[in-house]
Amino acid sequence: ALSGSAKSNPQLSLCLVPGMMLHFFLLISAAALDEHEAALKQDSECTSAECTLSALQLNSAATTADLNADVAVDVDGDFSNSSSDFPLYGYHHWATTTMYGDAPRSACGGIDTHRLVQGTRYHNVASAQSMWRNCNGNGACWCGQAGGGSGTTGMGCLSCAKGRFLRSAYGQKGKALYSLAQEESEDESEDPFMSEEIIVVVGDLCPHPGNEDWCPNRAGLKNAYGSFNHLDFSHYPNSVPHSRSIPNKNFVFSRIDCPGDLKQRYYSMSHCR
Repeated sequence: ALSGSAKSNPQLSLCLVPGMMLHFFLLISAAALDEHEAALKQDSECTSAECTLSALQLNSAATTADLNADVAVDVDGDFSNSSSDFPLYGYHHWATTTMYGDAPRSACGGIDTHRLVQGTRYHNVASAQSMWRNCNGNGACWCGQAGGGSGTTGMGCLSCAKGRFLRSAYGQKGKALYSLAQEESEDESEDPFMSEEIIVVVGDLCPHPGNEDWCPNRAGLKNAYGSFNHLDFSHYPNSVPHSRSIPNKNFVFSRIDCPGDLKQRYYSMSHCR
């Protein structure tokens, strides 16, 4: 309420009222934002169009923040938010790799992984179960979303990434577990990349049972080659020689939103929703 002196002084009233109106507007705006955030966090319905728009914007910002939460890469290519000293060359993560062929009915809604990427520039991968959310210890997962955490990168069904194969192989060991010979070292001045940049999509699961050396059981664990992440490719790109044997090259990557045409393909084939 205005004081008696303010009521008797019209000029003073004109000076105070706009200030009070601004304060009132700020209080209302803050309350509205709290409503929008609460609705989003509780996964409840908004009561106004403004709330719906704000919820969509907040959700979009959260998704972008998740994809970009690990963008701190120094000039040497090392991920500064990780204890790993593995060179990333400007990308955000790294993984060991294997190659398994195609699955006619994969863990991502029963899709045919060959048909998913047939005739496109994309490459199907099966990600380690540790990279999926709430994947059972026995690897019996279906339509798993991106999980990860504690050093492990989350990549579940219909997660995409851009990346390149390196000349180095077998993670930080540099050789197969049961090999007596060390892999030939590359000249440090040589281009570290073996492939062009490619886009990969997770269309299947690499379960821990049967793949104990490569695919960790849960997030936060490394595989036998010192990597938190593992990607099992249906097929390596032609730039990575693999006709005589599987080279198990290391792969550096950054997560991206999946391209629209790939999403359309995926949802037309998958029972995941």
